[in-house]
Amino acid sequence: MRITILTIRAAASLLLVALAAPFLWSAVTGDYFMTVTGGSMRPTYEVGDVLVVQGPVGDELRSTGAPVIVSPVPGDRSDQYVHRVVELVDEGAILKGDGNEINDPFLVTQEQVLGTPRLALQGTWATLFHLSGLWAVRLIVGAVFLIALFVPSRGRAARRTAEASTIDGTDGTDGTDGTEQASRRPAPSLAR
Repeated sequence: MRITILTIRAAASLLLVALAAPFLWSAVTGDYFMTVTGGSMRPTYEVGDVLVVQGPVGDELRSTGAPVIVSPVPGDRSDQYVHRVVELVDEGAILKGDGNEINDPFLVTQEQVLGTPRLALQGTWATLFHLSGLWAVRLIVGAVFLIALFVPSRGRAARRTAEASTIDGTDGTDGTDGTEQASRRPAPSLAR
């Protein structure tokens, strides 16, 4: 039983750290997370992949070949997408999705750039990331952690027995039913 409780505690602790990891990553680096919703960047990115996006530094449209996250309305993350820079022009750049046959029909300026992918969470990692964002999962992991934290890893009787043997140097039991023995001296006689 003790090993089971300790295992549950360790697993719940690791899950809590995993749930906090995206928040901590964003707080430390300033990055944000974007889920790929379309197939225009296949095979590089699949639908459901999660991109860790680092903010723009100002030179994303100065060389070809790099994927960038852009929005038609500068600063608007609700309508963002990722495509690759394929051609540089004086006013900005022309982009194209890896899975698209033709270039994007419009020019992109540096003001429209939201950032670049730092890394991509794909497959199982993307699924785990999406699950970690569900409140139900967070509540279940938190509840399991709290329960495992407060469930004693050793029973009370076992603890009392151990404490008794430490205090009087015995095994703390009378050898029959596991209860503590009050004293080993005979009871005083009342006869005169």
